[in-house]
Amino acid sequence: MTDTEIYDLYVLQSKNVRKLKKVESNLIRTINFHLNKNDAFQVELNTKLLALLYCTLSEAQFIQMVNTPKGFQYSEIEKIKNEKSRNGIVKAWEIMLDLAFEKVNSNWQENGDLNSRRIQLKGIIEKYIKEPSELRNKIAHGQWDIALNRENTKENVDKTNELRNLNVITITVWSNIHQFLGLMIRDLIQSPQVAFHNNYWSNLEKLNRFVIKSDNWTMAKRKDTLRPRKQKTSD
Repeated sequence: MTDTEIYDLYVLQSKNVRKLKKVESNLIRTINFHLNKNDAFQVELNTKLLALLYCTLSEAQFIQMVNTPKGFQYSEIEKIKNEKSRNGIVKAWEIMLDLAFEKVNSNWQENGDLNSRRIQLKGIIEKYIKEPSELRNKIAHGQWDIALNRENTKENVDKTNELRNLNVITITVWSNIHQFLGLMIRDLIQSPQVAFHNNYWSNLEKLNRFVIKSDNWTMAKRKDTLRPRKQKTSD
């Protein structure tokens, strides 16, 4: 692929990402509507759909980032795509990360600061891409309520509990943190010598503040905010 073809693919994939974000917003509104109606079945149904959509949007943004203009060479893009085909989306994120760090410093593995940043970003990928994708696979393979082990020989109790505890708040947190991750990795790919250094710590600080704030979010509070307020009547 030429640089122009890579750019064209980026533009096309950006349209997909924008559409999926609209779908995400619509699904969240639908969940809020049914929460307000205390319709538990519809809330669960649409929450599972939102989880599937989150992973779809995550992969769409991954493809968008891989094809960031003036980022990776075509040979690097092929390396990332091949890793995804062989070992899955999480390993593809990791190799994308490593190839991007080479643009900062070819000896980044010997640099304490860069190693620290990679560990931080890899931790975000582990928690907000790998773990949701495991739940997505359970749902997509028909394990809607009860998760099975890899061999499909007995229940995976931990994953069953995660499915039962899944809610719109959890998925909203995933989505917001994914956006912060995207900002940091896009800077790393597109401007490894300038924007990545200038913006990394401020973006990480914003992410950490968001995590602290969202720790206080509960379904009870969400339902309360959705409840219509009674109008005050004058005497």
